[in-house]
Amino acid sequence: MAETIAGPTPKRPSALQPWMAANVAMGAGFSAFIALLIPPYVTEVTSDATAAGVVMAVISLAAVLGPVLGTFADRHAAHRLVMSLGVLGLAVGFAAFALASESAEFFAIDSIILGISVAAVSAVGPVFIVGLGLSRDVEARRMTGYSLAMPAGQVLGGFLVGAAATAGWSYPARFWLASGCCLLLAIVTWFTSKEPERQLHQAMYATADGSDASAQKVDKVPLRQILGSMFGLFLLISVLTSMANNGINSQISNIMPNVYGISEAETSTLISIAGALNMVLFIPAGRLMAKRGTMPTYSLGVIMRLVGALGMAVVGLISGAPALLAVAFIAGATIIAVNRWRDGDISARYFMLAW
Repeated sequence: MAETIAGPTPKRPSALQPWMAANVAMGAGFSAFIALLIPPYVTEVTSDATAAGVVMAVISLAAVLGPVLGTFADRHAAHRLVMSLGVLGLAVGFAAFALASESAEFFAIDSIILGISVAAVSAVGPVFIVGLGLSRDVEARRMTGYSLAMPAGQVLGGFLVGAAATAGWSYPARFWLASGCCLLLAIVTWFTSKEPERQLHQAMYATADGSDASAQKVDKVPLRQILGSMFGLFLLISVLTSMANNGINSQISNIMPNVYGISEAETSTLISIAGALNMVLFIPAGRLMAKRGTMPTYSLGVIMRLVGALGMAVVGLISGAPALLAVAFIAGATIIAVNRWRDGDISARYFMLAW
């Protein structure tokens, strides 16, 4: 009887890759440095918390350029460049705040820089995963790793800001710290994304005869058709569910000290704890996504956001801040629409690209 010689066990694809430092920068830059430093700094300079809200709104408005940057990267095969420049833009933006002229015009310009930088990383980063045509299991594992990188950065950023606040650092010094952190992550992103980009372009642009299809013309879909599709409904739901969340995040560093008497260092610690909790939840979410697909996972996430919104509504009643009641209505209005979806209504690829 012939003996069967067992070959080497195939290596399981890694969920984490070095280029995901770009999403670590997103967690540290957007969820920690921007949220914890910019609102109180602008409020201190202008003596007006409303001005801080306007600055944060400009950052969010500039971030809508994500589809434009994503299209540019696809058309010119420049995914690595756009993603790395996005992380570098965060470093430049924080350095500019460290050198602030304390003028409203400067705040607007710098906010646009930060918003565009956030858009660049958000639009291009997931393409390094969904553009490879991986199996659903491998894609879910890798998306889980990529998603975990962001709260990891949030934990890192919250710790750094908290330590700086405890040490009594000035705001310019804290902005320099944020800039240095993002600069380091930009360097890591650039030097670790060359091979992933090669694999991505090979999967995206190679035709059956092996030629390069990067210059081929892509038919454009009318905006009206997109907005009237299930994908358009997804975008609407994403906007509605994010409005209240972003509103709270934009003023969290003002709300916690001024409303609840929690110090800057303690607020930074809470931001880090929130990031750690996100990391815990991303793991079962990734497993659910691999087993059931993207839409059940997304629907569950929206429902969890509703629970958080209802909690904020209760806080609004107790603390005498009725504006927080709007959170529950904004999130609650999306649940009916989400529950009408089916797995086949939108592909995992487009969901991930939009996410």
